[in-house]
Amino acid sequence: MSKYRSAVPFSQRKIFTLLFLACLSAAFSLSFRTSIVMKKLAEGTIEFSVIPVDTAKNKPSFTIPDKMVMKFKNNYFSCEEECGLGMAKMKFITDPVKKEFRTAIIFFEKKQSVLDTAGIRQFNYYLPDYDVEYGKKTKEISGYKCRNAILKFKNGDPSYEVWFTKEIAIEHPNWANPYYKIDGVLLDYRLRKFGLDLHYTANTVSEAHIDDSYFTIPADYKVTPHADIVKMFEGFYSGE
Repeated sequence: MSKYRSAVPFSQRKIFTLLFLACLSAAFSLSFRTSIVMKKLAEGTIEFSVIPVDTAKNKPSFTIPDKMVMKFKNNYFSCEEECGLGMAKMKFITDPVKKEFRTAIIFFEKKQSVLDTAGIRQFNYYLPDYDVEYGKKTKEISGYKCRNAILKFKNGDPSYEVWFTKEIAIEHPNWANPYYKIDGVLLDYRLRKFGLDLHYTANTVSEAHIDDSYFTIPADYKVTPHADIVKMFEGFYSGE
């Protein structure tokens, strides 16, 4: 028999050991989950629901898209929508290397337009000048932590709120859209397209392999001035 007898009974030592192992396991699990969150998603797909902001003005219709699919990789990203029971299809590509915003549409025929930085400022920076007031609220959207930001328009227009995340690895994701002052991927926001004022909310965010060719437009799409594409779709949505 050992000369020194433990002051702690065996049953208590067993409980202490089990508690220590449980704490160790919890700490490892937390560390593992944290490492996953810290690894930002760099390639994948986001699916958004789309609804009109003003249902009195923009009555729900088969002509209005009800979802948008965004795919991203290496800071490129592209958004696809369709409406009119598939009669009209639109794809918007943001090219961070050439600093271009490209539009591809299928509406009776295939057309495309390309905006350089000057064109982006003309067509895509359509909001009145604004200041961004970052709020203290957070919420989870499709598994990603988001912060709120409030747009304060300098011309007196009513302010409104958007939500963005820093957990998706797209550098300067809004440089080619109206929210160029916000550095984060928008998961809940408003956007005006072709005379429509629409509200986008991310339903799912998933990792996926995206082929590089997805961010190109086939050569059989006829090059068309962007103003003509805007005019055509505004007429389509207004019924004129």
